[in-house]
Amino acid sequence: MIAGDRAPDFTLLDHAGRPQTLSALLADGPVVLFFFPLASSPICTAQACHFRDLSDEFAAVGAQRVGISTDTVDKQAHFAQQRSFDYPLLSDAEGVVAELFGVRRGRLAKLRTSFARETARHGKHTRRRGLLARVLPVRRTTFVIDTDRTVLRVVSNELRASAHADEALSFLRDHEPAEVKAGPVGDRLAESETAEPSLVRPYPLTAGRTGADVDVPLDAEIEALAVTSKRPPWPKSDVRGQILTSCARRHSVAEIAAALSLPLGATRFLVGDLVGQGYLRVHARTGDAITIDQRRELIARTLQGLRALADT
Repeated sequence: MIAGDRAPDFTLLDHAGRPQTLSALLADGPVVLFFFPLASSPICTAQACHFRDLSDEFAAVGAQRVGISTDTVDKQAHFAQQRSFDYPLLSDAEGVVAELFGVRRGRLAKLRTSFARETARHGKHTRRRGLLARVLPVRRTTFVIDTDRTVLRVVSNELRASAHADEALSFLRDHEPAEVKAGPVGDRLAESETAEPSLVRPYPLTAGRTGADVDVPLDAEIEALAVTSKRPPWPKSDVRGQILTSCARRHSVAEIAAALSLPLGATRFLVGDLVGQGYLRVHARTGDAITIDQRRELIARTLQGLRALADT
């Protein structure tokens, strides 16, 4: 599985014997899911403890840490109690989830008889592969998963245990959306000359996609729906929530992009998604039935937004 893929949903028992579902975990924000080969082994202990020690840092970017291995619930419970982990350790005893994520190393040969038969049939090289799969049944890999189950980042490093938490945290910090400031979008545009724009790359926002369900013209007015039965599945700090806040009053795509310091194309895509999901409404375009004064005002505001984007 690579960045841009959609992570499969699954349910596994954690170290306390409680069922944990990926989609339910994602309701509280992005998930950093790290696979480790063997509970309580030296490198796995260092990897898991580093995730534990960065608890405050991951909380600051709104991300949850979840460990997973092919160890049993009892072994995970012992590991968690021994090291005082403050996050769930999932038991993928059959290796099904590891297989779905593409990190399972060969077959999980649990029976010595089957291992012996395979050795006799295929010889020395298969024996080595089978032994590796028995000792280290999964590849040490970390997945940063967005709230819509899009894989944003993959970290793979077998020997450097700290790399997994460090690289995942660095990625989340670099792509954390800027906080929404109070006040109308027009005021935000006026502040853009003095405020340092935030760097938000289009790829993590759109997962590499280039088209939305709804094509939104740049000069169309966008407004958040006052009443909706849908509860947004993303955290308040998510850029989609910022767009909804900005659209409390009518604004064009260009104004929204300038106010939030977002790429114009990514903003247009995200607005289209939010319209399709029923959170935003698109009002009349400049060529539709609006007065000349309204048309002039909208064009002026759109140009102002585009100029603000050019200045950043």
